[in-house]
Amino acid sequence: MRWGSIVVLLITLALTAGVVRDMDRSALAQEGTPAPGVLPDGVTARTVASGSIGVTAPSTAFLSLGRVALEPGAVITFNPTDPAAVLIYAASGELTFQVESDTPVARRVDPGTPAPEPEQVAANTEFTLREGDSAFFPPFLAGLVRNDGDEPASAWVVNVAHFTMADATPTP
Repeated sequence: MRWGSIVVLLITLALTAGVVRDMDRSALAQEGTPAPGVLPDGVTARTVASGSIGVTAPSTAFLSLGRVALEPGAVITFNPTDPAAVLIYAASGELTFQVESDTPVARRVDPGTPAPEPEQVAANTEFTLREGDSAFFPPFLAGLVRNDGDEPASAWVVNVAHFTMADATPTP
């Protein structure tokens, strides 16, 4: 596997986890707007690990790893005000995405096979991640993920957000 592919995969895995923990629950898709902290029908999410580190004063980076599962027909919309970059690794089933940004997607390869460079999926183009595939999503992204299949789908999610004091300072 090329070093570039390994780095992209590691970054993707790292960024994906936090989306579940810091996702604005009120922006999740379902019939009507759900109450904060409530997931749409058919969606379960769990933060496995999280933490924050001082990057450079006065700022902090937040990193989390989580797992999300979508039952057939379940949909999650992305919160376009979320400052976190996200890496998603499909663990089972199929997850269909449509986002408003070009997206690098790394496809699964058999062990011992050199990994190709990630493909670039154009903005607003639907694409599907299957077991072993991964994708990296930048911060402040609008879009959605859904399970169009007949079987449950799950993914590991790594979320990384960088916050500075300016982020916390209200404007007069």
